[in-house]
Amino acid sequence: MKDNFNVFALVVVKNEGDIIFDTIESATKWADKIFVIDNMSTDNTWEKLNALKDKYDNVILWGQYGGKFNEGLRQILYREYRGFSSENDWWCRLDGDEFYIDNPKDFLKNLPTDIDHVYNASFQYYYTEQDYRNELNLSDCAELNYDRLKWYKCNHSEIRFVKNKRTLCWPQEEGWPCNLLKAASGRIRLKHFQYRTLDQIKNRFLVRSREMSGDTFKHEIVSEEIWYKRRGFSLPDDEKLKKYRIVNSVDLSNSESYIFNDDELPKIIHVNFKKRVKCFVVALYMRLLNSFTFKL
Repeated sequence: MKDNFNVFALVVVKNEGDIIFDTIESATKWADKIFVIDNMSTDNTWEKLNALKDKYDNVILWGQYGGKFNEGLRQILYREYRGFSSENDWWCRLDGDEFYIDNPKDFLKNLPTDIDHVYNASFQYYYTEQDYRNELNLSDCAELNYDRLKWYKCNHSEIRFVKNKRTLCWPQEEGWPCNLLKAASGRIRLKHFQYRTLDQIKNRFLVRSREMSGDTFKHEIVSEEIWYKRRGFSLPDDEKLKKYRIVNSVDLSNSESYIFNDDELPKIIHVNFKKRVKCFVVALYMRLLNSFTFKL
Protein backbone atom coordinates (compact mmCIF):
# COMPACT_ATOMS: atom_id res chain seq x y z
CA MET A 1 0.00 0.00 0.00
CA LYS A 2 1.21 3.53 -0.71
CA ASP A 3 2.19 5.67 2.26
CA ASN A 4 0.47 8.89 1.11
CA PHE A 5 -2.63 8.45 3.28
CA ASN A 6 -4.03 10.08 6.41
CA VAL A 7 -5.06 8.50 9.69
CA PHE A 8 -7.95 10.04 11.63
CA ALA A 9 -8.40 9.03 15.27
CA LEU A 10 -11.87 9.01 16.82
CA VAL A 11 -11.89 9.44 20.60
CA VAL A 12 -14.83 9.24 23.00
CA VAL A 13 -13.72 9.80 26.57
CA LYS A 14 -15.13 10.17 30.07
CA ASN A 15 -13.21 10.72 33.32
CA GLU A 16 -9.72 9.83 32.07
CA GLY A 17 -8.04 13.00 33.38
CA ASP A 18 -5.02 11.16 34.78
CA ILE A 19 -4.02 9.70 31.41
CA ILE A 20 -5.82 11.41 28.52
CA PHE A 21 -3.17 14.07 27.91
CA ASP A 22 -0.44 11.47 27.43
CA THR A 23 -2.68 9.24 25.30
CA ILE A 24 -3.57 11.96 22.81
CA GLU A 25 -0.13 13.55 22.85
CA SER A 26 1.34 10.17 21.91
CA ALA A 27 -1.23 9.79 19.11
CA THR A 28 -0.31 13.19 17.60
CA LYS A 29 2.89 11.52 16.38
CA TRP A 30 0.99 9.30 13.93
CA ALA A 31 -2.57 10.65 13.61
CA ASP A 32 -3.16 13.44 11.10
CA LYS A 33 -6.30 14.54 12.93
CA ILE A 34 -7.69 13.51 16.33
CA PHE A 35 -11.42 14.15 16.78
CA VAL A 36 -12.73 14.04 20.35
CA ILE A 37 -16.08 13.85 22.15
CA ASP A 38 -16.08 14.27 25.92
CA ASN A 39 -18.97 12.37 27.50
CA MET A 40 -19.50 15.03 30.19
CA SER A 41 -16.51 14.12 32.35
CA THR A 42 -16.73 15.11 36.01
CA ASP A 43 -12.96 15.22 36.60
CA ASN A 44 -10.39 17.40 34.80
CA THR A 45 -10.62 15.57 31.46
CA TRP A 46 -12.29 18.48 29.65
CA GLU A 47 -9.61 20.90 30.86
CA LYS A 48 -6.89 18.50 29.67
CA LEU A 49 -8.56 18.21 26.28
CA ASN A 50 -8.67 21.97 25.86
CA ALA A 51 -5.00 22.20 26.76
CA LEU A 52 -4.28 19.61 24.05
CA LYS A 53 -6.36 21.54 21.52
CA ASP A 54 -4.36 24.68 22.29
CA LYS A 55 -1.04 22.83 21.98
CA TYR A 56 -1.70 20.71 18.88
CA ASP A 57 -3.37 21.89 15.68
CA ASN A 58 -4.45 18.35 14.78
CA VAL A 59 -6.55 17.90 17.96
CA ILE A 60 -10.16 18.90 17.28
CA LEU A 61 -12.82 18.92 20.00
CA TRP A 62 -16.37 18.17 18.87
CA GLY A 63 -17.63 19.21 22.28
CA GLN A 64 -19.35 17.53 25.21
CA TYR A 65 -22.15 14.97 24.93
CA GLY A 66 -24.53 14.68 27.87
CA GLY A 67 -26.35 11.43 27.08
CA LYS A 68 -25.44 7.83 27.95
CA PHE A 69 -22.35 6.43 26.30
CA ASN A 70 -23.02 4.29 23.25
CA GLU A 71 -20.84 2.84 20.50
CA GLY A 72 -22.49 5.10 17.92
CA LEU A 73 -20.80 8.22 19.32
CA ARG A 74 -17.81 7.53 17.09
CA GLN A 75 -20.16 7.49 14.11
CA ILE A 76 -21.11 11.06 15.05
CA LEU A 77 -17.46 12.05 14.77
CA TYR A 78 -17.12 10.21 11.45
CA ARG A 79 -20.23 11.87 10.04
CA GLU A 80 -19.14 15.31 11.25
CA TYR A 81 -15.57 15.15 9.97
CA ARG A 82 -15.54 12.72 7.02
CA GLY A 83 -15.12 15.72 4.74
CA PHE A 84 -11.47 15.74 5.78
CA SER A 85 -10.96 12.25 4.36
CA SER A 86 -10.07 10.89 0.95
CA GLU A 87 -10.18 7.43 -0.58
CA ASN A 88 -7.78 5.03 1.20
CA ASP A 89 -7.34 7.13 4.34
CA TRP A 90 -7.92 5.29 7.63
CA TRP A 91 -10.22 5.79 10.62
CA CYS A 92 -8.93 4.69 14.02
CA ARG A 93 -10.83 4.01 17.22
CA LEU A 94 -8.58 5.41 19.95
CA ASP A 95 -9.59 4.89 23.58
CA GLY A 96 -8.53 7.42 26.19
CA ASP A 97 -6.24 5.03 28.06
CA GLU A 98 -4.18 3.27 25.40
CA PHE A 99 -0.87 3.65 23.58
CA TYR A 100 0.25 1.96 20.37
CA ILE A 101 3.32 -0.25 20.48
CA ASP A 102 3.40 -0.47 16.69
CA ASN A 103 3.41 2.79 14.77
CA PRO A 104 0.03 2.74 12.96
CA LYS A 105 1.34 4.61 9.90
CA ASP A 106 4.10 2.04 9.40
CA PHE A 107 1.72 -0.87 10.03
CA LEU A 108 -0.96 0.36 7.63
CA LYS A 109 1.35 1.26 4.76
CA ASN A 110 2.60 -2.32 4.59
CA LEU A 111 -0.87 -3.86 4.15
CA PRO A 112 -2.14 -5.23 0.82
CA THR A 113 -4.45 -2.78 -0.94
CA ASP A 114 -7.56 -4.96 -0.54
CA ILE A 115 -7.44 -4.89 3.27
CA ASP A 116 -10.09 -2.60 4.72
CA HIS A 117 -9.95 -3.23 8.48
CA VAL A 118 -7.44 -4.18 11.16
CA TYR A 119 -7.79 -5.90 14.53
CA ASN A 120 -5.62 -5.06 17.52
CA ALA A 121 -3.70 -7.18 20.00
CA SER A 122 -4.40 -5.46 23.30
CA PHE A 123 -1.89 -5.87 26.10
CA GLN A 124 -4.23 -5.27 29.02
CA TYR A 125 -2.57 -3.96 32.18
CA TYR A 126 -4.05 -5.15 35.47
CA TYR A 127 -3.73 -4.01 39.08
CA THR A 128 -1.73 -6.56 41.03
CA GLU A 129 -1.64 -7.28 44.76
CA GLN A 130 1.68 -5.42 44.94
CA ASP A 131 0.18 -2.37 43.20
CA TYR A 132 -2.71 -2.54 45.68
CA ARG A 133 -0.44 -2.68 48.74
CA ASN A 134 1.83 0.07 47.39
CA GLU A 135 -1.12 2.40 46.95
CA LEU A 136 -2.48 1.72 50.44
CA ASN A 137 0.91 2.69 51.89
CA LEU A 138 1.02 6.03 50.06
CA SER A 139 0.04 9.22 51.85
CA ASP A 140 -0.56 11.06 48.55
CA CYS A 141 -2.08 9.09 45.69
CA ALA A 142 -1.40 12.00 43.34
CA GLU A 143 2.09 10.49 43.04
CA LEU A 144 0.67 7.48 41.20
CA ASN A 145 1.23 7.32 37.47
CA TYR A 146 0.04 4.68 35.02
CA ASP A 147 3.55 4.00 33.71
CA ARG A 148 4.52 2.38 37.02
CA LEU A 149 2.26 -0.56 36.10
CA LYS A 150 4.22 -3.53 34.74
CA TRP A 151 1.94 -6.57 34.62
CA TYR A 152 -0.32 -7.38 31.70
CA LYS A 153 -2.02 -10.09 29.69
CA CYS A 154 -2.69 -9.92 25.96
CA ASN A 155 -6.22 -11.29 26.01
CA HIS A 156 -8.36 -8.95 23.94
CA SER A 157 -8.76 -8.03 20.27
CA GLU A 158 -11.27 -6.03 18.24
CA ILE A 159 -11.39 -3.85 15.13
CA ARG A 160 -9.33 -0.69 15.57
CA PHE A 161 -8.74 0.65 12.02
CA VAL A 162 -11.09 0.94 9.05
CA LYS A 163 -10.12 2.11 5.57
CA ASN A 164 -12.04 5.03 4.12
CA LYS A 165 -13.74 4.45 0.78
CA ARG A 166 -16.47 6.04 -1.24
CA THR A 167 -18.88 3.18 -0.55
CA LEU A 168 -18.27 3.07 3.22
CA CYS A 169 -21.60 2.74 5.04
CA TRP A 170 -21.59 3.55 8.76
CA PRO A 171 -25.13 3.50 10.18
CA GLN A 172 -26.11 5.55 13.20
CA GLU A 173 -25.61 3.92 16.62
CA GLU A 174 -23.25 1.30 15.17
CA GLY A 175 -19.71 0.89 16.40
CA TRP A 176 -18.24 0.42 12.91
CA PRO A 177 -19.33 0.47 9.23
CA CYS A 178 -21.53 -2.43 8.10
CA ASN A 179 -19.77 -3.26 4.83
CA LEU A 180 -16.23 -4.23 5.77
CA LEU A 181 -14.89 -6.97 3.54
CA LYS A 182 -11.37 -8.10 4.33
CA ALA A 183 -9.47 -8.04 7.62
CA ALA A 184 -5.70 -7.95 7.90
CA SER A 185 -4.26 -11.29 8.98
CA GLY A 186 -1.88 -9.56 11.40
CA ARG A 187 -2.85 -7.54 14.47
CA ILE A 188 -1.56 -4.14 15.55
CA ARG A 189 -0.25 -4.07 19.13
CA LEU A 190 -1.23 -1.58 21.81
CA LYS A 191 -0.96 -1.14 25.58
CA HIS A 192 -4.22 -0.61 27.45
CA PHE A 193 -4.05 0.87 30.97
CA GLN A 194 -7.62 0.24 32.07
CA TYR A 195 -6.95 -0.19 35.82
CA ARG A 196 -4.64 2.47 37.29
CA THR A 197 -5.60 3.44 40.86
CA LEU A 198 -8.25 2.28 43.32
CA ASP A 199 -10.32 5.44 42.90
CA GLN A 200 -10.06 5.23 39.12
CA ILE A 201 -11.11 1.55 39.15
CA LYS A 202 -14.12 2.40 41.31
CA ASN A 203 -15.08 5.23 38.97
CA ARG A 204 -14.56 3.00 35.91
CA PHE A 205 -17.17 0.54 37.18
CA LEU A 206 -19.57 3.39 37.94
CA VAL A 207 -19.21 4.95 34.47
CA ARG A 208 -19.71 1.55 32.84
CA SER A 209 -22.76 0.61 34.93
CA ARG A 210 -26.14 0.02 33.27
CA GLU A 211 -27.43 3.23 34.81
CA MET A 212 -24.83 5.33 32.99
CA SER A 213 -24.03 3.31 29.86
CA GLY A 214 -26.89 0.87 29.31
CA ASP A 215 -25.74 -2.55 28.08
CA THR A 216 -22.69 -1.25 26.20
CA PHE A 217 -20.23 -2.81 28.67
CA LYS A 218 -21.91 -6.16 29.27
CA HIS A 219 -18.48 -7.82 29.43
CA GLU A 220 -17.75 -5.90 32.64
CA ILE A 221 -21.22 -5.85 34.23
CA VAL A 222 -20.84 -9.40 35.53
CA SER A 223 -20.22 -11.06 38.89
CA GLU A 224 -16.70 -11.08 40.28
CA GLU A 225 -16.46 -14.83 39.78
CA ILE A 226 -17.37 -14.60 36.10
CA TRP A 227 -15.02 -11.63 35.55
CA TYR A 228 -12.02 -13.61 36.83
CA LYS A 229 -13.04 -16.85 35.12
CA ARG A 230 -13.47 -15.27 31.67
CA ARG A 231 -9.96 -13.85 31.82
CA GLY A 232 -8.37 -17.02 33.13
CA PHE A 233 -7.34 -15.45 36.43
CA SER A 234 -7.36 -17.07 39.86
CA LEU A 235 -10.08 -15.72 42.16
CA PRO A 236 -8.72 -13.96 45.28
CA ASP A 237 -9.97 -15.00 48.71
CA ASP A 238 -9.98 -11.41 49.99
CA GLU A 239 -13.29 -9.66 49.22
CA LYS A 240 -11.58 -6.28 48.83
CA LEU A 241 -9.26 -7.67 46.18
CA LYS A 242 -12.23 -9.07 44.29
CA LYS A 243 -14.07 -5.75 44.50
CA TYR A 244 -11.22 -3.91 42.78
CA ARG A 245 -10.43 -6.74 40.33
CA ILE A 246 -6.93 -7.21 41.74
CA VAL A 247 -5.01 -9.88 39.81
CA ASN A 248 -2.24 -12.17 41.02
CA SER A 249 0.92 -11.41 39.04
CA VAL A 250 1.53 -15.15 38.47
CA ASP A 251 -1.36 -14.97 35.97
CA LEU A 252 0.32 -12.14 34.07
CA SER A 253 3.49 -11.21 32.19
CA ASN A 254 5.89 -8.28 32.49
CA SER A 255 8.04 -8.96 29.44
CA GLU A 256 8.98 -5.88 27.40
CA SER A 257 9.06 -7.89 24.16
CA TYR A 258 5.23 -7.79 23.85
CA ILE A 259 4.84 -11.12 22.09
CA PHE A 260 1.31 -12.51 21.85
CA ASN A 261 -0.18 -15.88 21.01
CA ASP A 262 -2.76 -15.42 18.26
CA ASP A 263 -4.63 -18.54 19.39
CA GLU A 264 -5.34 -16.96 22.79
CA LEU A 265 -7.11 -13.95 21.26
CA PRO A 266 -10.65 -13.68 19.88
CA LYS A 267 -10.61 -14.88 16.29
CA ILE A 268 -10.38 -12.44 13.40
CA ILE A 269 -13.76 -12.66 11.68
CA HIS A 270 -13.52 -13.35 7.96
CA VAL A 271 -16.44 -12.47 5.71
CA ASN A 272 -18.58 -15.35 4.44
CA PHE A 273 -20.46 -15.47 1.13
CA LYS A 274 -23.71 -14.13 2.60
CA LYS A 275 -21.93 -11.13 4.08
CA ARG A 276 -20.13 -10.49 0.79
CA VAL A 277 -23.46 -10.32 -1.04
CA LYS A 278 -24.77 -7.89 1.58
CA CYS A 279 -21.65 -5.73 1.25
CA PHE A 280 -22.04 -5.72 -2.55
CA VAL A 281 -25.63 -4.49 -2.27
CA VAL A 282 -24.65 -1.83 0.26
CA ALA A 283 -21.79 -0.69 -1.99
CA LEU A 284 -24.17 -0.33 -4.94
CA TYR A 285 -26.52 1.75 -2.82
CA MET A 286 -23.73 3.98 -1.53
CA ARG A 287 -22.27 4.45 -5.00
CA LEU A 288 -25.48 5.01 -7.00
CA LEU A 289 -28.36 6.05 -4.75
CA ASN A 290 -27.01 7.51 -1.51
CA SER A 291 -26.76 11.04 -2.91
CA PHE A 292 -30.42 11.04 -3.98
CA THR A 293 -32.16 9.30 -1.07
CA PHE A 294 -31.66 9.18 2.70
CA LYS A 295 -27.97 9.93 2.99
CA LEU A 296 -25.84 7.65 5.18
